[in-house]
Amino acid sequence: MHGFVDIHCHALPGVDDGATSVDMGLDMLRRAAEEGVDDVVLTPHFRADDGAQRSQQLQDCFAQFADAVDSAGIGVRVHLGAELGFRFGLAQLIGSSPATRLAGGSYSLVDLPPGPLSPGLEQAFFEVRAAGYRPILAHPERHRNLATDPDRIDRLRAQDLLMQVNAGSLRGRFGRRAQAAAIRLAESGKADFIGSDGHDLDKRPPSLRSAYEQVVELAGPEEAQRLFVHNPRCVLTGTPVQEGQPTLSRERPGMWARLRRRLGR
Repeated sequence: MHGFVDIHCHALPGVDDGATSVDMGLDMLRRAAEEGVDDVVLTPHFRADDGAQRSQQLQDCFAQFADAVDSAGIGVRVHLGAELGFRFGLAQLIGSSPATRLAGGSYSLVDLPPGPLSPGLEQAFFEVRAAGYRPILAHPERHRNLATDPDRIDRLRAQDLLMQVNAGSLRGRFGRRAQAAAIRLAESGKADFIGSDGHDLDKRPPSLRSAYEQVVELAGPEEAQRLFVHNPRCVLTGTPVQEGQPTLSRERPGMWARLRRRLGR
């Protein structure tokens, strides 16, 4: 299995809570290559109050790290992006620097703060779309309020907000609630990407293969290709992503009920 594209990874060293050294960042990319990943978008955290200095710092760190990746002969192409903390006026932040967009293109990865959801969330993402950008919501299955509110997810998706699910969530690394929500998103066709959200080599590794195999079992190989290969590559090329198709009613009646029993829910 090759050709995976990971659009969410914290392997850029020394800039956030991800890789703490160049060696650790390189080892994370080696792990990704072993998992079948060809391209990785490095997505350090970018807060609402970060400005031009932070943007320049990330671009400088990326240039140095990309040279180290080439020198190490790791068979993974790296691209710069960011995981943006949600705020109002997000469109202006996204337009302020190519470092705030995935691979410098039109897609941006946005993380919601914990706690109650803002009533203006839909309007904020509408403004991002109106400005010509394509927002992607990072790991909605891990947000307690959103993961348990399918109607809110439907409203956000009606405004073309895309959803990136963590591979670790599918594998149960963030608890049963996040796992169940991740499975629902994948099976309902409401997930658009699966990313590793890798931070290290142990607790949150940049691993995709086992989650890919799980999605093949849950939703079929075509859906797995859409989530791990086709749509993530669209982020790199700037082309529209492919919409998912619900799989709950296809060929495998009672599958969700069996999964719920397996999860003890």
